[in-house]
Amino acid sequence: MEGWVVLSNFLIALYLVLKVIIGKIEYYPVFVFFLLLFASINVLYFVVDNKLVKSSLMGLFIVILWWNYVYGNRLFILFLPFGLYNIAYIILKKPLSGVIFVLFSFLFLDKVLLPEYFLISFLLYAVYQFSFVTSVEIGKLKEENANLRKKIYLLSAERLKNSRYEEQLKYVAKLEERNEISQKIHDYIGHTISGSLMQLEAVKILVLNNEKKKAEEFIQRTIEVLRSGHEEIRKVLKEIKPESDKVEINRVKLLIEEFKRTSNLEVSFKWEGKIERINYVYWSIMYENLRECLTNILKHSKATKVEIFIGVYNKFVKLEVKDNGIGKESIKKGLGLIGIEERAAGVGGKVILDGSNGFSVITLLPLEGEENGD
Repeated sequence: MEGWVVLSNFLIALYLVLKVIIGKIEYYPVFVFFLLLFASINVLYFVVDNKLVKSSLMGLFIVILWWNYVYGNRLFILFLPFGLYNIAYIILKKPLSGVIFVLFSFLFLDKVLLPEYFLISFLLYAVYQFSFVTSVEIGKLKEENANLRKKIYLLSAERLKNSRYEEQLKYVAKLEERNEISQKIHDYIGHTISGSLMQLEAVKILVLNNEKKKAEEFIQRTIEVLRSGHEEIRKVLKEIKPESDKVEINRVKLLIEEFKRTSNLEVSFKWEGKIERINYVYWSIMYENLRECLTNILKHSKATKVEIFIGVYNKFVKLEVKDNGIGKESIKKGLGLIGIEERAAGVGGKVILDGSNGFSVITLLPLEGEENGD
């Protein structure tokens, strides 16, 4: 707002200078003095932040204007609308009062000056009203921006809180799992070993006492206890150790969840077939290819939706990553796409790229019967 006000004041001053020069009006020293006084009060008015000082300066400015109108050069009264609008718009914050002040001043002015006074009053009103409305709108936008920043901060804090809560849950789950493993090892391995030690101590005594037959019996019992314990330990380990396909599919799910969290894109993940047939090498290839595809989508695609599919068929495994982004008619392979192709080619597979409708990357890896899943 202040920029427009300064510009309008400068134009009024320029108009008066031209009027004095062209009209050859006397009292040049008074005119120059008053012009400098006007400039000084303007500078002080926009430099000072105190509302009371601003009001005092503007009041002084109006008093000097009126004194000069009565006892000096009446031409300077054309600056009066500036003072009245400043009080109304900037100090009182009531635009309507400025119009009332200006209309009231018409009653005391010389009729010769009224046309110029009215024109300047009208132009200044347009400038002040435009600046006032603009500043109000800017103030609202700043307030909205501040509110949005606050909401973003609260959402970030809530997200961080949820992330920490998830991490805590994972940590507690790990502790519970370790505790369960520890308890089972204690129950089976501990009891088996302690029982076997007792049996062997007894065998040692029997051997020293030349009781060979009883020693053999104790040894046989120890063997049976150890064999039984061994079977129990295998069962426990089998229960504890997850199947490899479950571990790998969950790695993929975790990668997708992290991508969804960082990108805010809509992601769907489906699979079909016997995923247990996919060996560790194939899982590693698909994981790395999927990660590269998601990185490329985030960088280049401008997509809103991503579809991920894993299919296990008789002769091959298929990984497809498709987005609904801008696509690409002419595909120029960078290091990422070249790496995807090389990983697939390393096991005799191939990659199909399609940029006609969004962008699609299909990785095909060959399967050779059920033995490939071992």
